[in-house]
Amino acid sequence: MEGGIIFTMPGEELREAHRKIHFRDPRPPHEIQFQLERDLVTLFQPTQDGVQLFFRASAKFAGCPYFFELRFNAALAEMNCYTLRIHASWEKLPVEHSDYFRRSAESWFQYWTKPFQQAPPPDPGEGSAERYRMLTEQALTAEARLSDVGSVQQAILSEMRQGSYFSTAHKEGGCHIRWRESHFICADYGESDLIQTFDGGASFLVFLRKFYDWETSRHVYPAKLAEFDAWKLILRLLRR
Repeated sequence: MEGGIIFTMPGEELREAHRKIHFRDPRPPHEIQFQLERDLVTLFQPTQDGVQLFFRASAKFAGCPYFFELRFNAALAEMNCYTLRIHASWEKLPVEHSDYFRRSAESWFQYWTKPFQQAPPPDPGEGSAERYRMLTEQALTAEARLSDVGSVQQAILSEMRQGSYFSTAHKEGGCHIRWRESHFICADYGESDLIQTFDGGASFLVFLRKFYDWETSRHVYPAKLAEFDAWKLILRLLRR
């Protein structure tokens, strides 16, 4: 069923779920990739199948493995055609939790696909091959300059000095992390009004890495992400 949720049933138990949505968006592929990485807090790996470009990722949500594929299908004059596939499988998890994982999958699918409006897939041969190649090259080189931890850290500091910021929220309040009056600050709101000020970038980066340690690794727990991957995800969480 196009755009719907499909459950398979080994025996009488629902043990996996799929979602596929075709959508169109004027943004280039890497901007869709970055949005998904920010929303999922998971990095996608770009790959080419012949000339076609796609991105893949995996993560655990509430202990259930999910697999994602974003495929760049065609480049039209003013729109680009994409397909997002999501697969959840709890086949190796306790059977008594199947109903929970099924209901969770429904909720997650709705949440993750909400930003994208269902559209028909492109017809075979539709779109510009030249424009497709150009956008693919842009996507594959969009962050070529960010080749190590230091370069990602400097990109974060630079963007914050230009107005980008971090923000968190929870039922007791939250915090804003930004550059203000020649300092990096973390200002709590809600139940706490604590303000932390950092005179230099080095001390702020130590704080920032610790602050987002759980967030960047929660989908691979109990493992930890490599430092480079963790900093790339912190970069994604910047609000611009």
